[in-house]
Amino acid sequence: MKLPERVATVAEMVARLEDVTHKGARFVDAAGRDEFFPYSAVARRARSAAGALQAAGVKPGDRVGVVLPTSIQFFDSFLGIQLAGGIPAALYPPIRLGKLDEYFARIRRMLTKIGARFLITDSRVRRLLGQAVDGVSSIENVIDAGTLESGAPGKIAAVDPDSPAFLQFSSGSTVEPKAVMVSHTNLVENLMMMLSSLGEYSEEDFLTGGVCWLPLYHDMGLLGCLYLGLFSPGTVTYIGPETFIARPALWLKTISRYKAVISPAPHFAYGLCLKKVKDAEMQGVDLSSWRYALNGAEPIDVPTMEAFCDRFAQWGFRREALSPVYGLAEAGLGVSFSETGRAPLVTEFDRDALSRHKHAVPGKGRQLPSVGKPLPGLALKIRDGKTDLPEGQVGRICVKGPSITKGYYGDPELTASMIHDGWLDTGDLGFLHDGELYITGRAKDLIIIRGRNYAPHEVEELLLNLDGLRTGCTVAAGTMVEGAGEELIVLAEKDLMSDRPTDEIVAEIQSRILSGLSLSPYDVVILPPGTLPRTSSGKLRRSAALEQFLAGTLAPPEKVTTLKLLKEVGKSQLAWAKFALRKNERGA
Repeated sequence: MKLPERVATVAEMVARLEDVTHKGARFVDAAGRDEFFPYSAVARRARSAAGALQAAGVKPGDRVGVVLPTSIQFFDSFLGIQLAGGIPAALYPPIRLGKLDEYFARIRRMLTKIGARFLITDSRVRRLLGQAVDGVSSIENVIDAGTLESGAPGKIAAVDPDSPAFLQFSSGSTVEPKAVMVSHTNLVENLMMMLSSLGEYSEEDFLTGGVCWLPLYHDMGLLGCLYLGLFSPGTVTYIGPETFIARPALWLKTISRYKAVISPAPHFAYGLCLKKVKDAEMQGVDLSSWRYALNGAEPIDVPTMEAFCDRFAQWGFRREALSPVYGLAEAGLGVSFSETGRAPLVTEFDRDALSRHKHAVPGKGRQLPSVGKPLPGLALKIRDGKTDLPEGQVGRICVKGPSITKGYYGDPELTASMIHDGWLDTGDLGFLHDGELYITGRAKDLIIIRGRNYAPHEVEELLLNLDGLRTGCTVAAGTMVEGAGEELIVLAEKDLMSDRPTDEIVAEIQSRILSGLSLSPYDVVILPPGTLPRTSSGKLRRSAALEQFLAGTLAPPEKVTTLKLLKEVGKSQLAWAKFALRKNERGA
């Protein structure tokens, strides 16, 4: 089937949906109940939301924060802002209730960074959101998403295709938020690139469509699911991310139930299914329709990937469906895709050559999966400074093309440091081998000990499935030690389901790292569950974890009790009262 025609803006994308009644957005709750909204209804609701927002004072160019769970109200709000000419930025709802102070601080920084004039949320989230808004002087009004559907259809604002369609906060680990400007052109170009790389698909494929449990405030969920569904158009079935974490089997059951063709996920999701999905839960499940199980957004552990393929083959999952990919918000989303219909390509490289000489030589030591070739229309180079490196040399991954952002909102210095003559320095390290891209780590996380380079994931993957540790809850980082240079620190959360003594766990950690890398950790610290800081998308914040550990502030989340929540709601209400007072004073 041929690709859809290009559109210039999101408004044009939405206008094409007005007569689409047989495909749409479906929402499935934790009990498996579903609600379907044809795209014709999505378009109508978006126009009504635009009218309501314009009546509330939203003007072209206004930045609007959106703090909502996965729901039709998210569609109303996000698309309505765009039709009204505003620039939405999706922010994550309060998830880690034991670390609310940290959440409030990050949301305040995000809203302040973009100078948001408006905030859209719902009554449930709003109860805890007051302290996040308190102190953000740019916020003039807070709008209930539930009221937007009743607005009179608004006038569609004319916008420049090269202006921001939305701001995407990068899920990086730095304290200072980074708001990536994704223009209408960036968005459409990346959608075209990704669709053209998925191979052949039929009208039936668009009808059964895909399944998405990914947060819609993250680029993989927003652009890779929501917008891809609108642009194609194709039906997308949505599950809340909190529902997936609690019941990962529901993801697989939903794919089977609707015969979905595509469903992307970060790597941890495949490992979570291996650990938590019981055979009994898979009764009657058929995964044979799942042709595109895209695997990206974080380092890919080869044994976990292969174990997922092996285990779920009995329910129709095909190894050829699992497809390692690479992307980032600054590129729209996708940068490289593996060849469709091919089993994941895994190559083993000489570990010593990689770590000492930054040279990729096939041999023994480190297995890496290919993440494919650059999407059509994107150029990719491996660089060391301004020098282009040949195939097989490890360097910084740089990309250029029509989907690449023009920069970060309100941060010209960061923009200048990351983008040079149209080339984006991704900050990721990797190399090309036989024309395919392999990722070795993140430049800022690199650990250099006695002349050898170690990627944190290289250490962390040695500790997978270690009895006594929580899966995926280990951080490896380097720190300077007086008189010794840089040394390795390992911070790991304990699995409370295990009664293994801590000293035994530490001894095995040291043994595995010594055996695998000929390296002895300077310190190994076993932490209570939930201690390690994470990004909004659930990635471990390595630098923040190390910084807090060295400062003595790395602490487990507070115990969440009914009394604690009531206190937080009370603080939030007080903050809302102060906000209302300031709003009245401005109005006067």
